[in-house]
Amino acid sequence: MTDAQPPTLRRKTHPVVAFAALTQASLARIDTSLQDLLHRDEAEDLHQLRVAVRYARAVLWALAPALPLLERERWKRELRTLARATSEVRDWDVFLAETVAPAHGKAPDDPVLAAVAEVAATRRNSARAAMLATLVSYRDGQLPVVQRDLAHLGHLAEKVAARGKAGRRDRLGPFASQRVRRGRKRLRALKQAAQGGDLGAVHDQRIAGKRLRYTIEALAPVLPSRYTRRLHRKLIRQQTRLGGFVDAIVARRLMCECLDVAELPDDVPPPPPGAS
Repeated sequence: MTDAQPPTLRRKTHPVVAFAALTQASLARIDTSLQDLLHRDEAEDLHQLRVAVRYARAVLWALAPALPLLERERWKRELRTLARATSEVRDWDVFLAETVAPAHGKAPDDPVLAAVAEVAATRRNSARAAMLATLVSYRDGQLPVVQRDLAHLGHLAEKVAARGKAGRRDRLGPFASQRVRRGRKRLRALKQAAQGGDLGAVHDQRIAGKRLRYTIEALAPVLPSRYTRRLHRKLIRQQTRLGGFVDAIVARRLMCECLDVAELPDDVPPPPPGAS
């Protein structure tokens, strides 16, 4: 696997060339995180894997119109599989670190918290075992396929460049700016839809904001400063706020799951039906 250093991008770079270079860097980061996860159990390793996958998905979204349909759809499918494989473990890690641990620290002798912690740890470990099985399958099966895709895309870009001078739509600078404008427009629409507080709408807004943020970070060398500075800072603030909201909802759900199956002491009444 190649080094994970970010590639050099220029405004006249062909979008396909940029996609191959950026995605190769993301694959190197993914591969490193996979190796770490398979040899140790650290939340930071999982976080790094998720960040690398987000970058790859953002770059795919941003440069998708320049890619052949077959490769584009395969990449969408494989990266979605990776993201979904890690989400349950991440939720349990956050729940244990940010909800259970602080509560247990304030009431270390509370039998209910002890039962919740035991159930949460058990479910988290089961989720991690399932995640690792999926990740090993990806590493041994799908990863070589997407590596071949990158080689094919590189040859494709060389052929396009050999035909003659590239038009405006074939230059990364204008292409990237147009995609950021499209992503910003989409995010505004989702923000409006989420005004009522519906969790699904808020989640969609959060995902679109992350995608736009990582798109800007990946393509920063060819984007105007109005995107890489003010808009980028705004997206980070928004992501932090929405992340806290979504994590609180997830923690509530996981707490209910734990209470439903926890073996509580005889003198502790179970939660009433529908309690949350």
